[in-house]
Amino acid sequence: MNNERVREISRFVMVGVLATALHYAIYYVLLPYMSHNVAFTVGYLVSFLCNYGLSSKFTFRVGTSLQRFVGFGLSHATNYFIQIILLNLFIGLGVLEFLAPLPVYAVAVPVNYLMVRSALTRRSRENDGYWLFLMVVGFAMLWLNLMDVPTLSDDMIYRFAWQTDETAPVETIDGVGDLLRSQWTHYLSVNGRLLPHLLAQAFLVFVPPVVLQVLNTLLFVLMIHLCATWTCKDIADRLFAAALTTLLLFVVFSGFRTTMVWGLGTFNYLWPTVAVLTLLLALSRTDVKKRRYALLLLAIIAGWTHEAMSLPVSIAFAVWITVHRKKLHNHRLTLACMLLFMVGMVLCMLSPGIWNRAGEGMSVTSRIVNGVLNGVTNVRVTWMLAIALLVMWRQKDIVSLRSHLSTHRYEYIALVVALAIALLCGTTLERVAFYAEFIAMLLLTRILLSAMSKRAKQWLICVCCVIMLLAYFPAYMVRAENADNWQKAEQQMLEHDRELIAVHMPQKGENKLMDFFREHYVNSSFTFGFYCSYMGFDAKDINMRCAARLYGKKRLTFLPDDVVERIASDSTAYTDYELDHNKDLYVWRMDDDRQVKSLTFILNEEDISQLMPHQRLLAYKGDEYELDDFNFEVVTVCGHPFLVFTKPTTNIYRRIGGLKIEY
Repeated sequence: MNNERVREISRFVMVGVLATALHYAIYYVLLPYMSHNVAFTVGYLVSFLCNYGLSSKFTFRVGTSLQRFVGFGLSHATNYFIQIILLNLFIGLGVLEFLAPLPVYAVAVPVNYLMVRSALTRRSRENDGYWLFLMVVGFAMLWLNLMDVPTLSDDMIYRFAWQTDETAPVETIDGVGDLLRSQWTHYLSVNGRLLPHLLAQAFLVFVPPVVLQVLNTLLFVLMIHLCATWTCKDIADRLFAAALTTLLLFVVFSGFRTTMVWGLGTFNYLWPTVAVLTLLLALSRTDVKKRRYALLLLAIIAGWTHEAMSLPVSIAFAVWITVHRKKLHNHRLTLACMLLFMVGMVLCMLSPGIWNRAGEGMSVTSRIVNGVLNGVTNVRVTWMLAIALLVMWRQKDIVSLRSHLSTHRYEYIALVVALAIALLCGTTLERVAFYAEFIAMLLLTRILLSAMSKRAKQWLICVCCVIMLLAYFPAYMVRAENADNWQKAEQQMLEHDRELIAVHMPQKGENKLMDFFREHYVNSSFTFGFYCSYMGFDAKDINMRCAARLYGKKRLTFLPDDVVERIASDSTAYTDYELDHNKDLYVWRMDDDRQVKSLTFILNEEDISQLMPHQRLLAYKGDEYELDDFNFEVVTVCGHPFLVFTKPTTNIYRRIGGLKIEY
């Protein structure tokens, strides 16, 4: 190392010490008044401005310019992203807040030297905007992820060993043996996604939550990068592809909250998507043989993730093998990877319980009705793709249309299969259309890339960023609201003798915008109603029993706080069955605490001819409707028994004339 480099490093150390001391001092002073993330960010911005001036004039002696400032800003944006991740990681691992920046600096400062030196002594690269966009997206998603809180559903169940009989006592996972036994039971009784669910249970049981929150953020950014790389041959177009992809995922996709970055959905959707895209991109590289053993392992892992993605991709692979059968001696590694991917898919599909997840036993009519509902409500990007193809055909651009369909025929094969799964699986859950929508997103991005001018792409990038920014802040407010609600409920759960938890439910209808974002961007910790996957008022429910065990209780019951407060303040409350504020639950004060065996709604007559067409399709023809037994329960509140039951679907609710109860 020459003397000039030694002096340069010495000057960097001096400036770095000064900027770091300034950063830490501001952080330390602000920490008592705001969150550690906000205090750290304010300190970083002040030290950044100081650092730029001193680094330019003193450390590297290159002077200041707009180009260098942009490069310096990009390098520090990267460094900030690294530091904020490390800060939350160390705090999540137990380091005190006022000490957490110290190990962060030890890791980030050497990296920062290399990036700053490159930024101030070299010309800014053409795709700096692309990397800056990814960093901003990463920080935005991390900010949301750090407020992630568990739900009283799978997040609770996965902390315990999986059991075939849900009525059996819950068992804690104390080691790897319990974990493997739990997932083998899950494989036999629920579905074949053994690998992602094994990871999910391991992370929830053995790893601090902040580690998963940070890792999911990094994987989300990686997925955006993989999508942009897959759709763009020209590096200059990657910013457009990344902006469009992020917009479609964050704003357009139905069920974003249950698939991409929230809770256990990441293991079923985000993680498998990253694995499959990594495999496909690796197979397209010319130096693929250098990593053949890693690729072979990745192929079987990627195939054994989620049947709704591995099956469509496997069928596309099978068609590719059939078409290229005469040239397969030149594609041995590719062929081996495809076959191993299919093996992984078969292992996933062989699960004895997997077909129950697809609505086994449903009538053909029910499947068709649910498929229509899926096509109308959950399939959005695919419709956008269909419109784009129709426009190409209407403009008589048949050559481009044929070229596009021919070039991407295997992607369209996968799309058709994934769409068929979504429309025929028998469930209307919004996440079932995710993989079909994801493939459609890649194809739509390719069409727009080839059809739009450079100026039009620049305008669309701006539009995408504005829309995402407008959507981000309400989403952030709802996430913060949800985190605050969980904290209040957890404080009650930590009280020694408390078994009834009054949970705050934001009132629907007060703010339509917030209602929309609560529905689309947050998995609420507490939900009640007909479509709820768990019933907080039923202490015997497996989710409630797991929550009780986790917080050291014999039993736990959850009810909306407006119900609990009204009962506590009014001895005559709910003498007849009435709905809570959000119209999700009926509550009815009982004379005694006898067990209710069945609850049936007596329905008024209805003239179907007077209904709207969509109401006729879903109209209920019977005169009575019996609730499933998990939709009602007798709960003791303030020493009195109350029958709590869910409000049925609209086609039943509008006809309710009375109740019939069997004890």
